[in-house]
Amino acid sequence: METGQTVVLLNLQNLYESLYDALNQYYVSLGGQKYVDLGLGTHRVKCRVHKNFRLIVIEEKEVVYTQFPIPLINRLEKHYLDINTVLKNEGKEIVKQLQEWVKVFVSLKSQQSKTNRYLPTDVFIGYHSDTCSSVVLQVTEKMKDESDISDLQRRVLDEAKFIMLNCATPDSVIRLDGTKLSDVETEKLTQIYFEEQKHRSLADFIASHTRLGEWCHAHFTEVTTFSRQLTAGDIKQLQNITELCDIKLLSLQQFDTEQSFLKEIRQFLDSTSADKVLIIQIDYDEASQSMNILASAKYSSINEINKPKANGGNGRVFVYFVTKLPRIEGGTSFVGFHGGPWKSVHIDDLRRSKEFVSDVQSLRNLPISQLFEDMKEPFTDLVRSCVQSAVSMLRDQEDSGALSTRRVEILLTLMEDSEDLKAVFLKTLRSRLHSLLKNHERNIPSPKYWVLTEASNINALQEGGTFTQTLWKKIQAVVTPVLAQLVSVIDRDCNLDLLLDVNCGEEVKKLWLEIFGSNEMLDIPLVKVDSNHITDERTMRSSMPFSWRIRDILDELMMQTQQHERHSPRQFEEFFPKIPLGQYMATMDEKMQRELFQRYLQDFIAMTMKVASAGELKLLCDALNSCVNELRRRRKAPSEEIPSIPLIHSAYHMYRTRLQNLSRMIDRPHHIVPDLLLCYCFSNHFSASLYQQVLDVYAAVACVEQLEPPALDSNTQCQDWLKQVKRLQGSIELVCSQGSLRQYGERSQEINNWNHICILSLFVEHMLLGFEFEERELKPLVLDHTRTLGKNLMLLPYLVSLRFGLQCPVCMGEPEDPVDLPCHHIFCLTCVRVCVYVGQMYCPVCEQELPDDFEVKVSEDVRACITLNGQFRQSCSAFFINLVTTVCFKDNIPPSKGVILQLLSFLMVETDPIPLIRAQSQIHTKDFSPFDESLDKNPVVRSVILKLLLKYSFDEVKEYLQQHLTSIEESNIVEAEDKNELYALYINCLECERLVPGLPDPQHQQTAGCRVCPEDAEGSPVQNEDGGQMDQYLVYGEQYLAIREAVAKAVLEGTVEDIEKKCERSTAPPKRRTLYILLALFREVTSLYRAANTGLHPSPRKCQELEYFIQGSRYLDPKPVRDFAMALVHNRMGGLSVHNDRTGAEHVLVELAVHLAAVLLTGTEGVLTPLQQLACPEGHPCAVGECGRPTQLARCLECGAVVGGNNHVPVRGFSSIQQIIQPPVADPCGFLIVHLLKDMDHVTKALGKGTDGTVTTIHLIIRSILESPQTNPWMAGYDSQLSTKEARNTWETTVATDIITPQLKHLDQRLREVNATIRNDSRVSSNFIMRVTFGDECLLSSLPRGSQVHCSGVWSCRERVSLLSLTHIVEQNDGKDKLPLLWRFLQKEAEFRLVRFLPDILALQKSLVKRFQKSSDLMNDSIREFIQKQSGNKRIQIFLDTWNLLRVSVATSEIKIPEEFWKEDLDQDSDLQYLLPRRQGPGLCSTALLSHLVALHNELLHAVDRHTGEDTSYKVSLSELTELHVIRYEVEKDLLPLVLSNCQYSLERGKETLSEYDLPKIQQQVLTRFLQGKPLITLTGIPILVTRHERDYESILKTERLPSLTLTALSRDLESYSEVCDALKAVELALGFLSMTGGDTHMPLVRYLEDTLTCMLCHCVALWQLLSSLKSENMLKSLKRDPFSGVSAEYQKHLEEEQKKLLQGFITVGNINTWLLEMHEFLLLNLGSPRASDTYGPHWSVKETLAAYMDRKELQVPPDAEASFPDEILLSQIVETWKFTVTYKQEWMM
Repeated sequence: METGQTVVLLNLQNLYESLYDALNQYYVSLGGQKYVDLGLGTHRVKCRVHKNFRLIVIEEKEVVYTQFPIPLINRLEKHYLDINTVLKNEGKEIVKQLQEWVKVFVSLKSQQSKTNRYLPTDVFIGYHSDTCSSVVLQVTEKMKDESDISDLQRRVLDEAKFIMLNCATPDSVIRLDGTKLSDVETEKLTQIYFEEQKHRSLADFIASHTRLGEWCHAHFTEVTTFSRQLTAGDIKQLQNITELCDIKLLSLQQFDTEQSFLKEIRQFLDSTSADKVLIIQIDYDEASQSMNILASAKYSSINEINKPKANGGNGRVFVYFVTKLPRIEGGTSFVGFHGGPWKSVHIDDLRRSKEFVSDVQSLRNLPISQLFEDMKEPFTDLVRSCVQSAVSMLRDQEDSGALSTRRVEILLTLMEDSEDLKAVFLKTLRSRLHSLLKNHERNIPSPKYWVLTEASNINALQEGGTFTQTLWKKIQAVVTPVLAQLVSVIDRDCNLDLLLDVNCGEEVKKLWLEIFGSNEMLDIPLVKVDSNHITDERTMRSSMPFSWRIRDILDELMMQTQQHERHSPRQFEEFFPKIPLGQYMATMDEKMQRELFQRYLQDFIAMTMKVASAGELKLLCDALNSCVNELRRRRKAPSEEIPSIPLIHSAYHMYRTRLQNLSRMIDRPHHIVPDLLLCYCFSNHFSASLYQQVLDVYAAVACVEQLEPPALDSNTQCQDWLKQVKRLQGSIELVCSQGSLRQYGERSQEINNWNHICILSLFVEHMLLGFEFEERELKPLVLDHTRTLGKNLMLLPYLVSLRFGLQCPVCMGEPEDPVDLPCHHIFCLTCVRVCVYVGQMYCPVCEQELPDDFEVKVSEDVRACITLNGQFRQSCSAFFINLVTTVCFKDNIPPSKGVILQLLSFLMVETDPIPLIRAQSQIHTKDFSPFDESLDKNPVVRSVILKLLLKYSFDEVKEYLQQHLTSIEESNIVEAEDKNELYALYINCLECERLVPGLPDPQHQQTAGCRVCPEDAEGSPVQNEDGGQMDQYLVYGEQYLAIREAVAKAVLEGTVEDIEKKCERSTAPPKRRTLYILLALFREVTSLYRAANTGLHPSPRKCQELEYFIQGSRYLDPKPVRDFAMALVHNRMGGLSVHNDRTGAEHVLVELAVHLAAVLLTGTEGVLTPLQQLACPEGHPCAVGECGRPTQLARCLECGAVVGGNNHVPVRGFSSIQQIIQPPVADPCGFLIVHLLKDMDHVTKALGKGTDGTVTTIHLIIRSILESPQTNPWMAGYDSQLSTKEARNTWETTVATDIITPQLKHLDQRLREVNATIRNDSRVSSNFIMRVTFGDECLLSSLPRGSQVHCSGVWSCRERVSLLSLTHIVEQNDGKDKLPLLWRFLQKEAEFRLVRFLPDILALQKSLVKRFQKSSDLMNDSIREFIQKQSGNKRIQIFLDTWNLLRVSVATSEIKIPEEFWKEDLDQDSDLQYLLPRRQGPGLCSTALLSHLVALHNELLHAVDRHTGEDTSYKVSLSELTELHVIRYEVEKDLLPLVLSNCQYSLERGKETLSEYDLPKIQQQVLTRFLQGKPLITLTGIPILVTRHERDYESILKTERLPSLTLTALSRDLESYSEVCDALKAVELALGFLSMTGGDTHMPLVRYLEDTLTCMLCHCVALWQLLSSLKSENMLKSLKRDPFSGVSAEYQKHLEEEQKKLLQGFITVGNINTWLLEMHEFLLLNLGSPRASDTYGPHWSVKETLAAYMDRKELQVPPDAEASFPDEILLSQIVETWKFTVTYKQEWMM
C-alpha cells in the first residue's frame, strides 16, 4: 500500500472487514499524504497510501451474491470478468462452435421436456459457464508457437473437444449414439475416449501418462471420479500395471494442518531420484470449505514440488489430485478445467473392473444374451453373484429357510470347475441361460441397445455410482429372475440334491444332466418371476431325475397316442422307446433300468398321492407295484421282461380308484393304520401275492381293527373315535359293498366287524355324546353297556328290549305332576284325584288303604327322576330309530318277517286290566320306541314304519302293510268316523314314495293313481256355464255371505229391496256394508259377463233394477261409490272389464283389483292415502279405460276438475296410466297384467304356497287394510304424491310393517279358517272339482258307491311337499343359525343338483379335446350337424341343459365371459364351438361351466367343514375324477324321498292328519348320504383345446422356407377345402410327435410319418404355414366363412378406398406369397389370443410389426414388401388387409 503496488485479494474473506476504510476509500490527508486505518484485531493502525496503490478483490460471482454483505458489495467498484473477454474474435468464434458442440453432445434425440434433458454439468465433470472459453484459451496459448498455422481454427476446435472429452463421463460417450452427432464423429470420439485417453481405470491412465515421451519435471493432473477412494491395497495393483515402485497415496482428510501436508510431500520427494507418483485424494461435498481446501492443497503442492532441490534430482513427479464427487442430477459445484499446469480428466471407476474382461465400448451393440454365448465375460462369477438373489425370489410351501440355504450351497458347489460333472453342469447352465435370455430379448424392444438404455437412465446411474457398476447391476437384474425361473424348474422336488447325493450312481447323474441338456426332454418356459414366486404346491424329495417332467412327457405321449382312431394302451408303451427319453434309457443295462423303474414309481406315488410318512410311501409303492404286476399278468408278459416306466401310468389309470381309496384309508394320524397294515401283510404272506392287488382290502381290515373302540370314558375320547369312524366310513364301505365284489374279489367279504363298528358308533353318538349325566349312577351304567355292546353285538336285542321308567296306571302315560302313594305306586295328580277321594281311600292298583291324614300332593323328587328318565329315554329312542333305519333297512332287500313284526309291535302296547280302573286289557298307541312309558292318552296312528317299508317294492312289503292296517282297524284305536283319515294317511305315504301300483285293494290302487298327479285336477279347473267358482271374497265371513246371497236373489228374482234389508240387519260398520255390496255386485253380476253364452249375461231389465237400487241406497251414497257400482253392473271398467277371452289367471287379477278398488273407495285413512292420488289434479281417483290414453274430456266426480283428453293426449294436470309408465308402451293394461302375473309367481314362490293359497293370502292382506289400526296414520307433512324416493321407501316400509307382516305371522291358521268357510259355502256345489274335493261325489265310476274314499280327506289337495316349501319351513325355524348346513344347501340346491353332471361334462370335453386337439379340423358346424356324425348325444344334451340352467351364474363367476356368449340359451342349432373347452371365444363357456361346477362342489364341502369343524384334506384333480368323487343325487329319486321319509304323519282320534318334519335329521342325512367323504376337486388336468393357432411350431426345429416351385405345386394340387384339411391334419400330427421325438431335419416327411410313427423335416413348419393359409383362403373363397372369427374385433376395421388402391399397386408389383404367409401366421399365432391388444397395439403399423416379427424369426423381409407395402395400413386393419389381398390376387391372376 505504501509502495504503490497493486494488491490482489483472493479467497481472503476474513480480511475484508479489517480493510473497511481502505475498501471505502476513507482516507485522512496529512502533509500531502493520504492515510487509512487498518484494523488488526482490537488495534487500529494508520498506513500511508501511495497514489499508485490499487486494491483488487477477486471472487466467484455466486460467492459474492450469497456470502458478501450488501454494504461490502456497495463499497466496491464492481466488474464482471470471464475468460471470454480476453479472447480475440477468432477465439470467440471457436468458443461459440465449441458451445454448440457441447449442446449437441449432451442432448438426446428422444428428449422431449426440459426436465429430462442432460445438462453439460452432468456430462463434463467440472463444467462451468467459462469452461469453453478457458479450454479455447488453453489450446490457443499452447499452439501459438507452432509453425504450422494452416487450418489453425479447426485444429484448435478439435483439440478443445478432446480436452472436453477427457472430462466426459463414459455413459455420456455411450449416449452419443442417441445424439445428433454424425456416425463418423460419434465413432471417432468413442474410439478416442475408450482407446486413446485410457479411461478404463486410473492405473491404465497413469501407465499411459508416465510412458509419454515428453519430459517435464512435474506433471499435475486433476482426476474426478464417482467410484470409492483408493486404499493401500490398490497401490500394489497400480505398481504392477504402471511398473513404477514409488507411488504414494495421501488423503487430505488425514492432515490437520498445511505444514503436516507439505512435510509428507517433501519426505516423499526426497526419498528417491526415480520417477514418482503422488496420488492425493479428497472426498468432495457441496460445502465451500471443500473447494477452498482443494484449491489451497493444489497451490501448496505446486509450490512445494517446484522448489529447486539441493540434490538436483532427475526423476519426474506425477501428481494426481483425485476428487471423489457425488453423482447428482444437474452436477455439483465442483469447478474444473483450470488450465495452466493442471490437466483435467474424469475416470469413472478408479479400479479395473473384475466383472468385465472387455471394456464398455465392446458392449455397445451386444445383447446381454450374447455375453453367455461368446464366453468373453467371467460367466461363473456373474452367475455366482446372482445365486443368492435368485434363490431368495423363490418361496417354497415349507418356507423354513433350510431349502433356500440348501439350494445356495448346492449351486455354489456345482459352479466349481474342478470335476467333469460340475463342468458339464456349468456348460449346460450357460447354454440354458443363453437360450432363456434370448427368448426374453425377443419380447423387448431393441435388446442390443441395453447399454445405451442404461446410459440414459439417470436413476440407475445414481444407484450404481460408476457406469461399469450400473451395467453390472443391470446384467444381474436381468439374469437373476431368469436364473430364479431356471432354478425353480431344475430344483423342483429337491431335484438338485441328486447331483451331490453319494447314494446316486453315476448313471443316475448322467441321466440328470442328459435331461437338463435336452431341450426336447426339458422345455423350460420363460416365466416372469416376482419376489414371492411359489415353486410348487408341495415339497418332496425326488429319487428319479426330473420325475415330474417325465410324468408330463408320458401323459402327453398317452394323449397323443389316444388321438389315433384305433389306439390301445400297448401302443403308448410301444412308442416310448422312440422318444428321446426312451432311447436314452434303452442304452442302459438291465440293472439300471430296473433301478430307474423303482425310483420313478416311488416319485410317481409321491407326486400323485398325499404321502405323510415313509411307511405310507412304501405301502403305496408296493400297491402300485402289485398293480403293475397284475397288469402284466393279464397281458401274459414274461416275468424276465424288464418293466418300462409307461407301465406305471397304465396300471395307475386302470386301478386309480382302488389306489386312491387305499391312500385315503392309510392317511391316518400317528401312522397307526400303516403299521397295522404292515403287520397284517406279513402275517398273510403278502410277498407271495405280489401279482394280485389286495393291499386295499388288507388296509380296510386294518382300519376296522384299529377302530375297535378304546376306552370311551370322556367326551373327547368319544368325539375322536367317532371322527375316525366317519372319516373311514366311505372308504371301508366301498370295499365291503356288494357292488365292489367283482372289483375287489372275495377277500372284501372278510371284513366282518364293520357293521359292529357302525352300530357302536350310533350308540356312542346318541348315548354318550350330548347327554349330561346328572346322576352318578347313570353314567357307569351307560359306559358298562357300551363296553358290553363293543364286545358282543349279540346283546343288542337285549339292550333294545329294556323296559324301565314310570307309568301312571290310570292314563298309562308318563306321570304328570306325580303323586307318590305310601305303597310307592305313582299316579298323575289329576288321575289320582279321580280315583282317591273320601270314601275310597286306597290305592287303585294294590288296594292298600291310605292313612286318613294322607295329603295328595306332588312329589318333587319323583318329578326330577321322571324328567331325567325322559331325557335318557329320548336319547335311547333316537339311537333305536337310527339303528333301525341304518341297519335293518340298509340293504336293497327288506328285513326278515320276524324283524318287521317286532318293529310293528313297538307302535302299540297292550295294558293289563286293573280292577278299580279298567276291567279288561286295552291296546294303546305310543311313539316308535322300545319303551312303553310314553303311551298316547288319545290313540295316534303313526307312519314311521310305513315309510321305512315303502322304500322297497310294494309286492315285497304289501303283506306287512295290510297286516298293519288290519290290526289298527281291529283294535278300535280309530273310530269309524276317523277311518277316512286313516286311509288318507296311507295314501299320503304311498304318494310320498311314488308307489302307484299294488295297493291293498283295487279301490285304493285307483285312488292313489289319481292322487299322485293332482296337478291334472288343479291345472284346469272345470266351471259351469254360469261361471261358478270359489268365492275368495269369503275372507269377510258370514256377513259378506248374507249380503252376497241377497244380491244373488235380486239378480234372479228382481227383489232388490232385500239387499237393503240385509244391509240394515247386518251388524258390520256402514263402510263395511258398502264394501260388501260392491264385492257382491262384482261376484254376482259382473262375473256373469265372463260366460261365452251372452244369454247368461245380465239382462237390461235386471241392470235397470240394480241401477234404481244403487241410486236409492244410502249405503252407496258418495258419488264415486255409486259410479263404481254402476260400472260393475254394466261391466264398464276399461282394462279391468270381464269377458270370455280372459284366462283364469287374468280373472283372478281382476278380482284382486276390484277388491282393492272397493277398499280404497270405502277407506280413506292412513297409509292408503297415497294410493288414492293417481289421476285427478286434486287427488280424486279417476280411471281411463281401454288403452289407458284418454279420448274424451270429463270432469272429476268429486271436485269438478277437468280430466281426460282428446286424441289420446291428456289435458294439463291429468296423469294417465300411459304417462306414468316409462318408457311408454302401446298397451298399458296388457303390460300391467303381465307384470302382475309375474308378481304373483314371485309371491307364490316367496310364500311357498299353491296358487289358491297365494290368492287367498293377498285377499287377506287387502282385508287387513281396513282392520289395521290407524293410530299413526301417516307422518305430519307427508308427501301424499310419493314424489321422492325417500317418501316411497318410507311408505313401503310402513305398509310392510303395519299391514303385511302381521298377516303372515299366523298365515296357515288363517288359511285353514278361510278354506273352512269356502268349504261350507253352498256355492261349492256349482263347481265339479269342488264337489269332488269337499263333498262325497264319486270321481271314478269303477269304485263302488259305498267306498270309504269318497270323502274330502282323501280328495282334498293337500300341500305338496317340495324343496321350496322345505326351504320356507327351514327359514321359519331360524335355520340359518340352527341348521346352517341344510340352509346353505337349500339356498342353492337348484345349482347343487347339477354337480352330478360334472363327470359327464368332463368326459364330453375330454373326448372333444381328444378329437380336435392340435387339429385343423375345428368345424364351424352346428351342434346338430356334429351329432349327426356321432354315435350318441346324451352327454351333449346334458351339457346344453346344464349350461342353460347355470349360464347366468357362470357369467358372474371368476371367469369373465363376454355377454354375447351367455345371454341366450344354447340348443342343437348353436355353434359347435360352445362345446369345445377353450380359453377364448365361445369355448370359454365350456371351460367356465366346468370350473363353476367344481366351485359349487367345493363350496358345499367347505360348508360341511365349517359345520363339522374339520378340515378336508382329501383332494382329487379333474384328471382323476370319477363319479364316486362328486356330489350326486337326483331330486325325485334321492332328495325328495329323503325329505318325505322324515315327514311323519300322525292321526289322532277325532282330529285331522298332521305332518311334521324332522329338520335336524334331514340335515344329518343330507350330510351322510350326499356330502360326507367327498373330496375337494382341484382344476389340475382341466381339458383345454389347444389349436394350431396356440402352438409354437417353430420351437420344434429350425424352419426353412419351401422352394417357390413347391409352393406353386402344392397350391395347385390342393384345390378343395377337404384336401387342404386332410393334408394339414397329417402335418399337425407329425408336428405333435416331433415335439417329443425330434428327428433328422433332412429326413423326408413321408418317411418320418411311415417309419417313426409306425416330411425334408426342416420344411415341416413351412408346410404347415402354407396349408393353414390355403385352408383360410378356401374358407373365404369357397365356403364364404370367416377364417378369423377368433381374432378380436380391434383388428378387423375396414380399409379405406385409398388404402385399397395402394394395396392393388403392391399386389401387381411382384411376388407377395411370402409376405401373405407371414401375415397369416402372425394373425393366427399372435392376434388370436384373448389379450393380444396388450402386446400388439392396434395403432401399430402392419409393415413395421411384420418386419420385426420376421426379424425375430431371423427371416429376411421380402424386398417387394419392404419397398411397396403401404405404410399407412395399421394392425387394426390387418384382417381386412389379408382378405382383400388374397381376393384381389386371385382376381388379378385370372
